[in-house]
Amino acid sequence: SSGINAEYGGGFLAAHLVGQFPDFYFAAVMRNPVIDISTMIGSTDIPDWCHVEAGTPCDFTTAPSPEALCKLHSKSPIVHAHKITSPVLLLLGAKDLRVPPSQGLSLHRLLRARGVESEVRWYPEDCHPLKSVATAADVIIHTHLWFS
Repeated sequence: SSGINAEYGGGFLAAHLVGQFPDFYFAAVMRNPVIDISTMIGSTDIPDWCHVEAGTPCDFTTAPSPEALCKLHSKSPIVHAHKITSPVLLLLGAKDLRVPPSQGLSLHRLLRARGVESEVRWYPEDCHPLKSVATAADVIIHTHLWFS
């Protein structure tokens, strides 16, 4: 059993891992994780990343087709979230334009509804990097406490 601590794109991978290998991880910490590419694509400053991750055409002259949205969703960690059993700490910057905090909040709601331990640390003045001095200290302390 292992813990996993990841940020940003790594949070995308961590969410996939705890969902696909639920018996391997005893706890997870995710900073601003991508949870559902299909819902992030319209509100992120990197929609091209969404298309690349899912292998869908990157055409900004039209809205994604229903088929593209299904593919974006199918490549997202949210499809495995119902299998997560390990406690998850989500560290979210309220001003994040890259990975909107609604991504982490949607995972939190799903986990709580299923009775899985989940906590959100909300940083109202931080964006994607979570690098202000006060936030960085809080992240270090709560990450340590989560794994202890």
